[in-house]
Amino acid sequence: MKKIFLILIILFIAFSAHAALDSKYQNPKDLEVMVRFVKEHPRVISSLQSIDFENHTVYYAPNCKAYFGREEVFTPGGWVGPASDLKFTGSTCDENAY
Repeated sequence: MKKIFLILIILFIAFSAHAALDSKYQNPKDLEVMVRFVKEHPRVISSLQSIDFENHTVYYAPNCKAYFGREEVFTPGGWVGPASDLKFTGSTCDENAY
C-alpha cells in the first residue's frame, strides 16, 4: 500500500511540474525587447521615467505607460522550454506623437 501511494505521488509530481527557461536566460531577452521599444520611439526615450521589469511596463512622459505581455501558448504537460517572446501590447499614450 505504501509503495502504491509513493508511486502515485511521484507520478503526480512528474506530470504537474512546470518548467521554464531559467531567468538568467529569459530576463535578458525580455529586457532587450523593452529597451529596443524605448530606443525606437523618440518620445519615449526623451521622456523615459522608468522600466518596471516585474510588471513589463515602461513609464514615460507625464502619466504614460507602455505595456508588454506574452502570447499564451498551450504546451503538453512536462514541456520544458522558454516562455513566448515578450511583445508590446499597448500604451496609455501615443508613443509616436510629440
